[in-house]
Amino acid sequence: MKEITFNEKQYSIPENWNEVTLRMVIKTSELDELIEDAPIISIIAGYCGLPSHELKTSKVNDVQEIMTLLDFIYIPYEPLPRTRFIYKDIEYHINENIEETEFQDWVSTQTTLYQYKDNPALGLHKLIAILCKRDGETLDDYNVNERAEEFLDLPMTIARDIECFFLHSLRALNAITLLYSSIPDQVQLVLHRFSELNAIMKQRQVERGWYSPTRFVIGIYRLYLNYLKHDLEKYFNTKYTEISKRSWMQTYKASLTKRFSGSPRV
Repeated sequence: MKEITFNEKQYSIPENWNEVTLRMVIKTSELDELIEDAPIISIIAGYCGLPSHELKTSKVNDVQEIMTLLDFIYIPYEPLPRTRFIYKDIEYHINENIEETEFQDWVSTQTTLYQYKDNPALGLHKLIAILCKRDGETLDDYNVNERAEEFLDLPMTIARDIECFFLHSLRALNAITLLYSSIPDQVQLVLHRFSELNAIMKQRQVERGWYSPTRFVIGIYRLYLNYLKHDLEKYFNTKYTEISKRSWMQTYKASLTKRFSGSPRV
């Protein structure tokens, strides 16, 4: 961190991603909702603790040094999955076999994911507090909210690495679950994903305005998406009907075989 003076006050400025904490990320995310169309102001205010109202009215020369120090933000951090980390001389770890986690961990995780579904960054510290424990700990041994508060000062790089491992594991678990699920369940899951994507594209289309070329392109993609969905529905319905018919025929044949067969007469 580098100390600088801004409007006669001292501030600490991060010089790399390792010096950015979850607290800074959350503050930036909160400011994004208040400051429209100016993400760089939210980042500077959130990462450096500068008052946003002072920052907005300052001269360009006054923030030049800060912008230079924050130059690293233009190279996005690429997370690498990790299962362990040391924070304040204490080691924490996440269960590498996510399907073997305790049920209360799973419930708390799903609740947190749903609670912060609109802005996952706001709940990452709580998610890590649930998933990452000291050796021998369970959720019964500590207060999740208190530990989540401690993890607000966790480096963003560690938090993203943990999140990366969890999301990869969760996707793998969902894929395995899908393989063993029934055909109707698989159909509904795939079609639900199409509906989600269509809703996202529709929202982006609205945001671009009526006369935007991008809006026109998105509209074309939505038409193609609807075509694919309709085609998949037709395919799934056909395959499911064939399987159902085949299962019925097998049952019928087995019934006939049993009816007309039996012990030979003596």
